[in-house]
Amino acid sequence: MSMAQGQFTIVDLNDATTLTGYIGSNLAKTQMYNPDNDTYTPDWTKTNLVLTPSLYVAGTSEDKIASSDVQQVKWYDGSGASAIATGGAYALSGAKSHILTVKQNVLAGLPGKDYRCEITYLDPTTGFEMKHVMTISFSRVVNGSGITDLLITTPSGNVFRNEEVASLTIKAELWRGSAVDSTNVTYEWFVMDPDTDTDEGGGIGWKKITDSAGQHSGAATSTLTVYAAAVDSYAVYKCVATDTDSSSTTYNQEFIDTATIVDQSDPLQVIIQSTGGDVFKNGEGSTVLTAKCYRGGVEVDASGSGTYTWRKYDKNGSLVSGFNKSGKTLSVGAADVDVKATFLVEVTL
Repeated sequence: MSMAQGQFTIVDLNDATTLTGYIGSNLAKTQMYNPDNDTYTPDWTKTNLVLTPSLYVAGTSEDKIASSDVQQVKWYDGSGASAIATGGAYALSGAKSHILTVKQNVLAGLPGKDYRCEITYLDPTTGFEMKHVMTISFSRVVNGSGITDLLITTPSGNVFRNEEVASLTIKAELWRGSAVDSTNVTYEWFVMDPDTDTDEGGGIGWKKITDSAGQHSGAATSTLTVYAAAVDSYAVYKCVATDTDSSSTTYNQEFIDTATIVDQSDPLQVIIQSTGGDVFKNGEGSTVLTAKCYRGGVEVDASGSGTYTWRKYDKNGSLVSGFNKSGKTLSVGAADVDVKATFLVEVTL
């Protein structure tokens, strides 16, 4: 028996290879600015921000980004039409000039910024060129005068691949102004689990983590260690940090952030395709989601003979109780989406 999970991902429906991927960042996606002393944390001029894309053929674990199948990689600032070139705040490097380095604090005066990576891939089987687009967003938080925020990072990366590493860490830091508060703070860790129908402290649909050999350690600390055996395809982790300093202005307040760990080595992977895109407008729209399973780059269970269980998380990231659908496909209408909804499918073959 094989089991895997898939989260609602939009891909083009065509006869060519299905591509997936992500953009890795060496630094947190939130940059803190303290107007009291005009400083940035992290300061991208001292520790450059490095963005590295990865590209995979659905169902395989080989990163194709530096392969001969990739024809070109271009980076863009937000929705801009002109590709980023080396010079000024930016530098391109890598076999395909695919690695983008940001050398200046380009968020100065801005609430945030998106970077778009467009990859042109030549399918060696069909000879068709395909364009795969990925984005990553960064935000600037003004944290002078005691503003407090929780930031989560994955110092060793967020991908398990071919037993290269036995474990990864997720680090939570409670920032006050321009400094990390490491005293009088408690930490609780949770993992997204649609079978958790009661609130264990992280909300419905989030299972509280306890230390377990070969699964997790550090569940009551600021750094959670995740072992490869704990992740099937991917797992979303949430940290709830609570200020326990009775003299603090944020005493007993909770601060929350999340991180995703991906396993690119699983023999069974799930890709969700959508016939109607991922955007409904003005309360109108519909789509059919189809869970497609791959093993070794080959689709398996095209007939849908396996067990497919669908769950839904609402706009706040909480499990919607009572939403429990089955089948290889799921019909979604406007009534199923209030601002935002995330659909999760669990597959057993």
